[in-house]
Amino acid sequence: MKLYVGSRDYKPEGFLSVDIDPAWNPDIVGDITDLRNIENESVSEVVASHVLEHLAWPDSFLALGEFQRILQSGGVLEIAVPDAGLLAELIASGKSSWHAIGLLFGVGRRTNHFEAHQYSFTQQMLCDVLSVLGFSKFEHWNSDFPDASNGWQPIIDGATVAISLNIKSVKTGAPLVKPALLYEKLKLSMLSDIDFVIKNHVLAEDVNLNEHDSRCLIQSLHMKLIEERQARICLQKKVAALQHKLDYTIAKFISE
Repeated sequence: MKLYVGSRDYKPEGFLSVDIDPAWNPDIVGDITDLRNIENESVSEVVASHVLEHLAWPDSFLALGEFQRILQSGGVLEIAVPDAGLLAELIASGKSSWHAIGLLFGVGRRTNHFEAHQYSFTQQMLCDVLSVLGFSKFEHWNSDFPDASNGWQPIIDGATVAISLNIKSVKTGAPLVKPALLYEKLKLSMLSDIDFVIKNHVLAEDVNLNEHDSRCLIQSLHMKLIEERQARICLQKKVAALQHKLDYTIAKFISE
């Protein structure tokens, strides 16, 4: 079984859709912080595209804990959220403040309270949380879904920038601590810093959560960038060759 959560009216082929709002007619109406109607380790893949930011912290941790519970060992979790780090840079630079702030808070919240954004994440934050929950093998995922995981926004001079932080991970082990226990600790932490809470309230020891996996994620993004550049260079060469052939054909036709 594969789940696409936060579906609205979109139902990808091969996935069961899950949404808290029955108005979208999902396959499963439910709150992703409590998926008790789904059995442990019964799901092979979960796609959570731009849904976590609609949950207040640390309730979004509960949702991630539920994904971990229902995923099989080796199951894949694909998350997409607004890239809070990038949006903060755009706001600070003044390049796209109105768009960026709208994405941070949720532009549809005036007419639908479910559209309000309650929290934001950076790449490092997501890696930290997922590492605690037993996920690793982080990498970027290119989305084929026609949703916000392919989100772009305009910046100055007519350029656009991808604002969706897409992280794919694999369930490779058990959580470092019981998610329910850590959730209670997080509710009491004014800092809401998951690494701080673990080290000082739960494990009481130094734990390097994600240094290796973060490097792997960065390397994966770098390799994909190289692949995209090489594909563009190859395409440019093909276009140039076709243009040369066309010019030759036109010149030959004129000479005749």
